[in-house]
Amino acid sequence: MEISSLRSKRINIFRKRERLRLRRDISLLFKSGSAVQNEDFVILYRKNGLDYSRIAISVRKKFGKANRRNKLRRWVRECFRLNKDSIPAGYDFLIIARKSLSEKFEKSNYWTVCKTLLNNFERLINEESNIGSD
Repeated sequence: MEISSLRSKRINIFRKRERLRLRRDISLLFKSGSAVQNEDFVILYRKNGLDYSRIAISVRKKFGKANRRNKLRRWVRECFRLNKDSIPAGYDFLIIARKSLSEKFEKSNYWTVCKTLLNNFERLINEESNIGSD
């Protein structure tokens, strides 16, 4: 394998530093973050002052059994990992799954969930560009 192909594969790694784990960081999102939402997800976001974005995923127990909750978390992480170029850098994100997604989760697949999530990120980019232009 060539070195250039190895470097291109590293871009799509979900690194440990991209995980938002500390309670104080998540509390800051709730206190001073903004939100974008649709029927399936709520995304709380806030600038973090870093050159990369970090995510946390929240799925309530009411969503279903542990295997369903973990499956959704894996899908969201994978969507984030593969689409880092279309997700704004320098933000902390808390992605919260809503009840309507749990009701239709058995009929949905990774692609529909990822598309819904990316639509939210697109709306977030549009809102941030509107705020910046004022």
